[in-house]
Amino acid sequence: MRLKNVHSGDKSPEKKNRGAGLIEVLISLLVITIGILGMAGVHSSSLQYNQSAYVQSQATFLATDMLDRIQANSSLARSGNSYQAGLNDLEYSQCIDSGYPNSCEAGSCTPQEMAVYDILQWKFQLTCQIPGSKGSISYQDSDGVRTYIIRLSFPDMGNRAPLSDVVLRGIL
Repeated sequence: MRLKNVHSGDKSPEKKNRGAGLIEVLISLLVITIGILGMAGVHSSSLQYNQSAYVQSQATFLATDMLDRIQANSSLARSGNSYQAGLNDLEYSQCIDSGYPNSCEAGSCTPQEMAVYDILQWKFQLTCQIPGSKGSISYQDSDGVRTYIIRLSFPDMGNRAPLSDVVLRGIL
């Protein structure tokens, strides 16, 4: 009877499969890691688009609020020029409670004072709700009809979804 030398070049099935389980585990980890990185990228993009949508909706709300203020003071808004403001007019540098305009809270303002008050409050709300944004109010007269144009402009926030200006037009 002859004895075989186990270590001398014998390729038994156990030796052929040695390490195969470890390679399978490493490949599985690689696939899972790529999947997790992909999910993180999708989540990051989703957050950026969500932030852009939030800012756009806030801007629409603020523009509508200003148009409502103009319509509430329609006698002055139809004939006067008090409801005008440029992008850089009456800007607030920061949102602090002591800067909140409240001069007409008691209701004893003239229509002209109310127009200035409305614009100051609107500019303050822009500073607080959408930091870095700017707003303007202008109007055009045509055939006895006055059209107000309210524009909000935003800083570059580094979003993948760039913010476009919000423009609201209202006819008095």
